[in-house]
Amino acid sequence: MTQLELKSHFHKLIDEIEDQKELSQLYNYMLILKKNIEVSGEDWWDELSDEQKADIDLSIKECEDESNLIPHEQVMKEARKWLKK
Repeated sequence: MTQLELKSHFHKLIDEIEDQKELSQLYNYMLILKKNIEVSGEDWWDELSDEQKADIDLSIKECEDESNLIPHEQVMKEARKWLKK
């Protein structure tokens, strides 16, 4: 996937977040990640094993097929069941 395609997919994911709290958490996470990369001069990706990189690449590829995705509402419904136990 090209850098432009990655950015496009990332923007699409962000656009789909409706919850202000979740959006703020993602923003803060990205700021921390950016700062860590700038400070360390290293990318966390470089610290992963080949197997971990392959797993992440596979997960990203699987997410590109919308039939593999679970709607946010369904995930939250299932999470509420677990939290009530």
